[in-house]
Amino acid sequence: MRLASLLPLLILLLLPALLPVRGIAEASAAVKNSPQQKNAMAKTLSSPALVKPAGASALSVVIATGPNQAGYVHYWMITAPDGESEIQVGIELPDQRIAWSFPGLGVHVTPFIAEGEVDANGRVFQVQHLYGLRPFTNDTSMRSLRSSLMRRVTPLVKQQVPYCELNGATPDLCMSCMGFVSQVLFPGRTPEYANFPSSFSRIDGESYHTTEDLLLYLTGLNNLRTDAARKRRMEAIGGPPELQDELARLTAKLAEPPVAVAAAKSLVKRRAAAPKSAIKRPG
Repeated sequence: MRLASLLPLLILLLLPALLPVRGIAEASAAVKNSPQQKNAMAKTLSSPALVKPAGASALSVVIATGPNQAGYVHYWMITAPDGESEIQVGIELPDQRIAWSFPGLGVHVTPFIAEGEVDANGRVFQVQHLYGLRPFTNDTSMRSLRSSLMRRVTPLVKQQVPYCELNGATPDLCMSCMGFVSQVLFPGRTPEYANFPSSFSRIDGESYHTTEDLLLYLTGLNNLRTDAARKRRMEAIGGPPELQDELARLTAKLAEPPVAVAAAKSLVKRRAAAPKSAIKRPG
């Protein structure tokens, strides 16, 4: 009887961790779309999934959020007020909203943006969606991610973890967009360090992971040894031109000798969206 009387109290204590992020206030970011952009978004949302060619090993490439896509990783190009562009990544939620860590706003939930503007506390960013990818080809891994997705996302959103600025310092935990997505996909023992799989390689051999590394891992190109094998994989993946162009650029880097890769790094600075410490504490 005593245990039965405590059951309602236990449910109340556990409920916040199990609730969807829908109940959490979104960050104060103004998302603005022109009428033309809204029409394009509506057209995109009506048929979000691209046809997957044979041999793509269960990799799904999409051009918008959609049903049964919880856990998908989406890529955007964002342009700051000073004109500097970089890749932004986020995670699709069961209600088709996006969880990400955005410059000036930190970790929060936002409606999906196909094309538009984000006002981050007075700094207006231009945002263009590129593509979305299923993170795991294995169905068991996808079910595991989806079953624990909200438990991984909700605490970071509620904590309002700030964005890691390249030259900034915060008194506590901060996350770049790559740091946040990494922690959701590969949660570590603490929020500071994601538990990357051993097959998650670094394209430039740096001590930190980038959105480039993530894209190569998601597409299965990271561990293919020959240029011919990578080209066959790219043909099987398909996807929009933006994805194929980026994969062609990255696979060309994989084919270069290490010295040439290091020299070319400065030419593609806008593609490295994660700071040296994707998730960090100062000092």
